[in-house]
Amino acid sequence: MSDENNISRAELLRNMEQGWEKLDAYIKTLSSAQLTGPTDAAGWTAKDHLMHLAVWANGVAHLLDGGVRREKMGVDAETWASRDFDRINAVIQQAYKDKPLSEVLGALREAHNTLYAKAQALSDEDLRRPYNYFDPTSPQDRPIIGWIINDSYGHYEEHMPWIDAIVK
Repeated sequence: MSDENNISRAELLRNMEQGWEKLDAYIKTLSSAQLTGPTDAAGWTAKDHLMHLAVWANGVAHLLDGGVRREKMGVDAETWASRDFDRINAVIQQAYKDKPLSEVLGALREAHNTLYAKAQALSDEDLRRPYNYFDPTSPQDRPIIGWIINDSYGHYEEHMPWIDAIVK
């Protein structure tokens, strides 16, 4: 996102809620067949994209609790260390591709609510802390607010056009 360091906690929370409302409203326009049937060139359904969003949001929420992000996401250390996001995402997609749609939708809603609650508990100062404040083993030093944005409403905005292309 463009100038994430100037976003206040209140604005972050508002953007997270608005982003969720937009995604949720969009999902409700799609049928079960649209969400589970057609695939993109990589073999992903719209449902796979939704589960992907949930897993990444859960990863950041877990990080905010001091947990190991990749473990929560179900990604092995070698794959995570590769920093090859296509490879990481393929591991996630394979792990959840057979999960029923109702469970995916529930997991996505729960992931949003959990990350929102974690963000709500942070102060503006906390949001400016570097990633490696929450994970001291990481070299990442960009403020955590960017990671929250990128795995919540920023991620939703990124995937909605891809989902739309699949269902059309």
